[in-house]
Amino acid sequence: MNILFEIINSLNKEESRFYKLFAGRTNSGDLRKDILLFDFIKQNGEDYDEQIISDELYHENKNSFYQLKNRLYKDLNKSMMLQHMGKEKDIFILHFVLLARVYKRKGNVKLSFHYLKKAEKEADNIEAYELLSIIYSEILKLSYDMISINVEKYIEKKRENNERLNWVQEIDLLLAAVLYKIKTAQNFSKNDESVNEVLQKTLNSFSKNEKIPKSPKFRIKVYQVVSRILLQQHDFHALEEYLTHTFEEFNNDKIFTKSNHEQKLTMLAYLTNCLFKTHKYKQSLEYAEKLKNSMNEYDGFLKDKFLFYYYNALVINYSLSNKDKALEVLKEAKRNDVIQQLPTFSVFIYLNTALIYYDQGKLSLAVKNLSRLILQDDFVNIGKSFQLKIHIAELIVRFDLNQTDVIDSKIKHIKKTFKGLLKENNFKRDKQLVEIIDALIYCNNLNQDKKLLKKITELSTSIDNEQADDIDVINYNVWLKSLL
Repeated sequence: MNILFEIINSLNKEESRFYKLFAGRTNSGDLRKDILLFDFIKQNGEDYDEQIISDELYHENKNSFYQLKNRLYKDLNKSMMLQHMGKEKDIFILHFVLLARVYKRKGNVKLSFHYLKKAEKEADNIEAYELLSIIYSEILKLSYDMISINVEKYIEKKRENNERLNWVQEIDLLLAAVLYKIKTAQNFSKNDESVNEVLQKTLNSFSKNEKIPKSPKFRIKVYQVVSRILLQQHDFHALEEYLTHTFEEFNNDKIFTKSNHEQKLTMLAYLTNCLFKTHKYKQSLEYAEKLKNSMNEYDGFLKDKFLFYYYNALVINYSLSNKDKALEVLKEAKRNDVIQQLPTFSVFIYLNTALIYYDQGKLSLAVKNLSRLILQDDFVNIGKSFQLKIHIAELIVRFDLNQTDVIDSKIKHIKKTFKGLLKENNFKRDKQLVEIIDALIYCNNLNQDKKLLKKITELSTSIDNEQADDIDVINYNVWLKSLL
């Protein structure tokens, strides 16, 4: 694996900009070779050829090029740590601990103690008992050099923290048991036993401490684990049953508070999407309104973070029941400052607009929005596999518009840009569809081309329609069958 390529390829626009500001903190010259190498890798993507940039920067001096790569690698790591430190609480706390060690080594024990107390406060706020254990050990070590530290106080704190840490570890063991049981149960929607029954049996079997299953913190952890497993298994019927039951139970037991409000909003977002997947569109919209109302709780301090999920819920539901209403929601979202700042803004607006127009038979408007999406600066930041799906969706619409000359050049672009991806087994269907469209633009009479007809029939039945809906931008099965 080319680690440097993987790191650079994973950066979004904001992270790339931050790195360049970080790298330019000492020397902002125009011909910085580390920036040139960074730009070369970022711009070429999977077509990145190390030999080309090595020859351009250093000619035959391979050693200098390897040193440059190593410096770029180290600077990227420092930049990412610095940029995301505030977002990752554990890293933020550990950096205080490291600062305390630095100042202790320098002989400034007062500054060292200052940073350890800051670390303690932050760790206590998020109940990071593992980190608190480290912090208390550091404070007790520091007490050898700083007599003013109340050793008895911190010995007692460490003992109390050890008890809490043991309790948390017991929770983690119980969660592991829950995780295993849910995973091995496979598909609940096809079983007689519900997910809630399996959960209760597991808790009864494995819990030594009767207080743990009643703990709000534990119950939220269980919800997080179980919902993610069911989501990964695509068992939406079981997920709907579990989430509905859990949401009602959490409300009745007053589990939701300001400190875990994000989990409440996440649960409502899950429920909204889950009900859509189980075709309960009216209920999905009802939960979307519950999500909207809950977003305004506690002075709306998480409203911006969940606004996208609300708009998305409206769009996916109205795109089936009221397409004009869905377009109105998209226009409203497009004007919203919060939505405009999202990295997925272009995909959300242009792709959904294109698909609604496609369903309405307004092919020119559909292809116009797909073309706009592909031309957006942030299009390159979405996953390569999703980019490929969008390009293929554009091929489908252009074929329906009989734009064969444009399709030919688009196919060449797809084969070149996604050469590596199309070789992978996971993208076999996509490769076959591109080949079918390539053949179709040169086919005068499909009914007489038995070989092409066979390919179309086989591909249209290789997976079921529900699976195709999940993985295709425009369902390949439905479109291929429309040709027959």
